[in-house]
Amino acid sequence: MEYTELDIRLKDPNPFSEIIIARLNDIDFETFLEDDNGIKCYIKSESFNEDNIKSIIDVVSQKTSLQYSIKKIPQKNWNAEWEKNFTPVVINSRCVIRADFHSPCKDVEEEIIINPKMSFGTGHHETTFLMINQLYSINLIDKNVLDMGSGTGVLSIASSKLGAKNITGIDIDKWAYENSIENTRLNNIDNINFVLGDVDSLDNLMFDIILANINRNIILRDLPVYHQSLSIDGELLISGFLYEDIKMILSKAKKLGFKLINKKNKNQWYMLHLRR
Repeated sequence: MEYTELDIRLKDPNPFSEIIIARLNDIDFETFLEDDNGIKCYIKSESFNEDNIKSIIDVVSQKTSLQYSIKKIPQKNWNAEWEKNFTPVVINSRCVIRADFHSPCKDVEEEIIINPKMSFGTGHHETTFLMINQLYSINLIDKNVLDMGSGTGVLSIASSKLGAKNITGIDIDKWAYENSIENTRLNNIDNINFVLGDVDSLDNLMFDIILANINRNIILRDLPVYHQSLSIDGELLISGFLYEDIKMILSKAKKLGFKLINKKNKNQWYMLHLRR
């Protein structure tokens, strides 16, 4: 499959790389490689629309100088690319995320083994870190959990290790779906059901906890479904957005009946913990 690379060089990578990632994530960009001078962003060529990116670039260019280039690239060994850059991630004193080619970590309660390929969710990104870290603040014992936009399956796997009874992970991307199943096997977990699809796959299922680390637009669209699919006093953890997105997300959430329990950030990225 052919991909298109958007290479953006920035005068001020911090904080504008993160802002660009958030906005491109809203329009189906899948992978981002940051460096000291900017960011390379990747999307399936069939989904690329230059007019969509120009509106994002125009907004950022009013705040900092930048240059960008676009080129098509052939399918490459993304797994090998990840292996070159993927180091173990320490979430907190109890949890580490590593690949199977890393040595086992000592003195932690949970090791999550992830071989990401093209799927989002290695723990390196701030949103994944925020979501997993927040999971340690809630009780997952014998709970039914939904992981929307499951990516590598890392949040589903973490939920299982923290005592969840049944987990459903849903992702619209076939590569992510297959990768999540592989990662579950690497962690010797058998209580996660991964589904290739979107919220229409829920079929009136009910959950005690819903996790959605996706992006602003999908979260806003699917909040009513999350509310409908949560048990009374159920927990909703959402991330994948910036500070300026919080007001509109909370406004819609509160109209539906959600209560804000906690709000945390890591750099430019935010996580909201809501309760029905």
